[in-house]
Amino acid sequence: MTRLSTISLLFLLAAGSCAIRHDAKGPSDVIYVLAADEVKSKVQVAIDTTFSYGIRTPEFERYFCTDWRPLNLLSEYIKFPNVIIVADLNRQDAATSFIQSLLTDERQNLIKQDTVALFALEDYWRNKQMLVLITGYDLDRLSSYILERKAWIYSKFNKKYNERQFQYLYSRLEQKKISEKLWKTYHWTMRIPSDYLIIREDPAHNFVWLGRGQPYCWISVSWGDGIQTEWLTPNGLYKKREVIGTLYRQIKTEKRFLGYKYEKLAEWDALRMYGLWYHEEQAQGGPFVTYAFYDKVSDRSFVIDMMVFYPGRKNTDYIRFLEIMAHTFRTTETENPSNSAGVEE
Repeated sequence: MTRLSTISLLFLLAAGSCAIRHDAKGPSDVIYVLAADEVKSKVQVAIDTTFSYGIRTPEFERYFCTDWRPLNLLSEYIKFPNVIIVADLNRQDAATSFIQSLLTDERQNLIKQDTVALFALEDYWRNKQMLVLITGYDLDRLSSYILERKAWIYSKFNKKYNERQFQYLYSRLEQKKISEKLWKTYHWTMRIPSDYLIIREDPAHNFVWLGRGQPYCWISVSWGDGIQTEWLTPNGLYKKREVIGTLYRQIKTEKRFLGYKYEKLAEWDALRMYGLWYHEEQAQGGPFVTYAFYDKVSDRSFVIDMMVFYPGRKNTDYIRFLEIMAHTFRTTETENPSNSAGVEE
């Protein structure tokens, strides 16, 4: 890259951060990584590994995919939601100049001592954007440092993704009447997007099933009085989901590929189970995620189950939409401000 083009690109990058910001445009599940070829060869495995999380649908699908682009195209990618710039501070190029322009002399000296650094900048060029800068003087150490900090890097993009998708789900017309009906009838509720309806209510079995079609996305809530300790164990939750499957009618849980993790669902400590579901007679199946938790306020245990059926297409965005819905669940009349876009992976 010539000196003139480097100066022009640097001016464009700096000016973009000062102008009136528009929303980021483009795919929310693609991470554009800009790096020189020599830098890419050193860090590509580490960055691709960072974004290797995903689900079986039944094929394995990543939540995010990385798309590597040459550094001289950087100005074309400042409009996208997810951007990573990797710079070797030993080089003289636009990325190095741009990163150095953001750093104080003290910070630059610290990087020289540590040889590597990571920075996350929200909404730098566009609203709803996550920009991560990965830089240093020792590329071999930088690769291992990325792997050490991969959970932190992933969490930055995942949090921003959930914020964008939350706004997408609830910025249009929302089914507030359904939310009010659920509260008045069962003393629990959640926020319902515009294209979801109640498919089935079965008060005798403490079961409510909501969903939408094309692609088919289903979410159900089951509950029981007191602490249902068996639901809060892997084997007990599997058995509970088999019972829920009979309420869906002929839905089974595939025993292979089951996964379990204890994590937060909004304000609750929950057991999360994930894997594949299938229909006993029809050629149907796909990913599911199930949460089980105990709510002290109402003295009830809950199971929130989510499924997607979208054969031949990518399922990950839709199962994540359902998890965002699940994070709006509440057992109080007023909404907890923390119950929004808090999904973690």
